[in-house]
Amino acid sequence: MDKKNIKELEEEIEELSIQLSDMLCVALILSGVQESKLQDALDAYIESLDEESLEYGIKEILANLQKLKQNNPEFFGK
Repeated sequence: MDKKNIKELEEEIEELSIQLSDMLCVALILSGVQESKLQDALDAYIESLDEESLEYGIKEILANLQKLKQNNPEFFGK
């Protein structure tokens, strides 16, 4: 693989990372996070991820959102 292909792949990964972050923000807002607390909630969500988990699907995302609600009610205006 040449440097041009590596650079293209790095750019694609960066774009996908931004899209993923945006989708997570949408999920947080739809779950009730106040927009003024969005960055704090995003940081807390990412910190709470299980680094050892190889499976990360819908059930795991929902469980993590529920855990965020339980552990950080201030993000949800409660």
